[in-house]
Amino acid sequence: MNSLHFSFLVLAYSLSSFFSNVVAQQKIAFIDAEEVVQNMPEYKQVKTALEIFQKQLLKQLDQEKKNIAAFYKEVMEKVKLGALSPKQQQDADDELQKKQQNLKRLTDDADRNLLEKEQRLTEPVYLKFDSALKKVAEANNYTYILDKKMLLSFQGGVDITEKVKKYL
Repeated sequence: MNSLHFSFLVLAYSLSSFFSNVVAQQKIAFIDAEEVVQNMPEYKQVKTALEIFQKQLLKQLDQEKKNIAAFYKEVMEKVKLGALSPKQQQDADDELQKKQQNLKRLTDDADRNLLEKEQRLTEPVYLKFDSALKKVAEANNYTYILDKKMLLSFQGGVDITEKVKKYL
């Protein structure tokens, strides 16, 4: 029984040493990815382009809202004057509902178009960031790079935010 106990202790010590060496050979770094990406000139250009595009979409939607408001005001004035028959009032109400549905469709389309444009414009930025991250990891033998904002607690480790910024 003692030799079995001794063998178990030797095996446990060997495994412990092995795993300690494996962990010690792995280098872990962290980065503030948001800070790096937001400071990239390409990202700033994308942000400006998206703001301009969003303003254009909002301008179109505001114009449609004004058209609906003007139509509604015109109909209400005619109703007050008694210039519309019940059939004409129903037709005007139907037309107003169509205009409101169209505005909702335009709003949904604008949201979708803005999202699609954002994805299309930011993809090259994130590809460039990812490439830089991989090259810094390779050059410094980092096994893992974690986003600083995802870490709940950390002590030590290497902050490579500035290294990636310099590389970019």
